[in-house]
Amino acid sequence: MKQYGYDWEAFKVTTDDNYILTTFHILGKTGKDRPIPLKIPVLCQHGAMIDGASWLGDADGKPFHLELVDEGFDVWIGNNRGTEYSLGHTTLSAKNDNDYWKFSWAEMGLYDDVANIKMIKT
Repeated sequence: MKQYGYDWEAFKVTTDDNYILTTFHILGKTGKDRPIPLKIPVLCQHGAMIDGASWLGDADGKPFHLELVDEGFDVWIGNNRGTEYSLGHTTLSAKNDNDYWKFSWAEMGLYDDVANIKMIKT
């Protein structure tokens, strides 16, 4: 996001089944006062085979996440378990424990999305 002139902050979010996710919050344009979002929070969640940051690198022009910030939305970018930014767990290692990888899309929806939404609402 820095390449587009926006500041961001990373948040660690722990799911109810103990995965540790990294969720990015776009704060606003670099060097400008941090705006108070006028509109509702938006969680942009990636799909299969990518992570939240990959959307920003593949955009022609300004990514839609940043357009939403410019329009006054409070924008968050989620990263599901198992992606580059969300390899943590409170007891398991993504590198050393096969049990870490015993999840499906169902757990991402039941736990990852819910944990992000709860964190954003606080």
